[in-house]
Amino acid sequence: MGNALKVAIIGSGPAGMYTAGALIDKCPGCEIDILEKLATPYGLIRTGVAPDHQTTKNVSRAFDKIMENENVRFVGNISFGDDISLQTLREIYDVVVMAIGTPKDRELGIEGEDKEGVFGAQVFVYWYNGHPEYRNAVPHLNIKNAIVIGNGNVALDVARVLLSSTEEMKDSDLVDHAREMIFDSPIEHVRVIGRRGPEHAQFSTKELSEFKDLSTAVTVTDPALIPDSFEGTDAKETKVVNNNLSLLRDYAANKPVAGKRLLSLDFLLSPTHIYGDDRIEKVRFEKNRIEDGKAVGSGEFVEYPCDLLVTCIGYELVNVGGLPVEKGVVKNTDGKVDEHLYVVGWAKRGPSGTIGTNRLDSQRVVDVIVADHCDGGDGSKSGAKGLDAYCQEKGIETVTFSDWEQINEAEKQRAKDESPRRKFVRTRDMLKLLREGQV
Repeated sequence: MGNALKVAIIGSGPAGMYTAGALIDKCPGCEIDILEKLATPYGLIRTGVAPDHQTTKNVSRAFDKIMENENVRFVGNISFGDDISLQTLREIYDVVVMAIGTPKDRELGIEGEDKEGVFGAQVFVYWYNGHPEYRNAVPHLNIKNAIVIGNGNVALDVARVLLSSTEEMKDSDLVDHAREMIFDSPIEHVRVIGRRGPEHAQFSTKELSEFKDLSTAVTVTDPALIPDSFEGTDAKETKVVNNNLSLLRDYAANKPVAGKRLLSLDFLLSPTHIYGDDRIEKVRFEKNRIEDGKAVGSGEFVEYPCDLLVTCIGYELVNVGGLPVEKGVVKNTDGKVDEHLYVVGWAKRGPSGTIGTNRLDSQRVVDVIVADHCDGGDGSKSGAKGLDAYCQEKGIETVTFSDWEQINEAEKQRAKDESPRRKFVRTRDMLKLLREGQV
């Protein structure tokens, strides 16, 4: 290999970190800068994973190992498209890899979706996880009836967090502003609603089983909608679905309990209209039946009171920074967008799979990168030196990995009781800590 290949990875979430790890293994000697718009690394590990799922967050330890490599740098607090353009990145680096995720909630596309009290999952989850851009996204939770639309794990997370007690969240990293609102909320009833049947829900059994342990709420569902069994084409899927159906039968046997809140798992309903003046007041649903695996409207409708609606129906990528976006993702062929430009993760394939799914996906794209650039760089790109000079010229105050370690340690020291950390939720507070050693 001749000159070191200089690579910029845009985004430090799982897809970006797995890409860096694969490049270290398959392209020895390459120099990698991981650019991140936040002052904190690892993307959805910090801002997407539920605050009470600390074990899931442990994957960050593997990412820490990647960051220890002398040829890898974390460059935080620099925003692609705002602080630095794609053109500039391509002038500085031999290879640019986009790992920017799908940062927009998909919309329901129904009347009333713009009313107060209606949130996409990403906005709501970012709010309770302390994403700095969403600190004030939810003004209050003075509500009684909430509806969560979606039949995946994110929908279950939102419902569980809304109904959890102080005790159940004691060893979580739920942020202060959300903690106060959630625990003070007079919420009485949460509905999780899917357009298809229980056998089509994308719940993991572990997530679904966690509702058994809620101390403040009883989980119920309609036994008439639960099939006796499920036989799929995949053995693993068949096992998961039947385990879930067994859990749902247990929930169907429950009865409301005086003094406890209610969690309803509802199926075969599609939202058609959101009612209210400025704020949401109720939602209308059409009852569905399944034909050839698809939900088809029956012409029969039902309405539920609703003060808070959270839609968990997926995410998409919008046009950003001149990238060719098509059908909610960056247009690519096996991860290759253009000469010297690549894409990984959700921005490449859409919002599907688990954290671990990104590992194999990133490795495959790295194989393409290595095949294209097996001889290294051409020596004309400035890489890290060029980026540092650009940031200095533009007055961009970047954050290094050692800076993040300082922030990380401070968050752990700020923690109360059994919580693993007390997050900073404002970038300015993090930067002040780095400048002055205090906030």
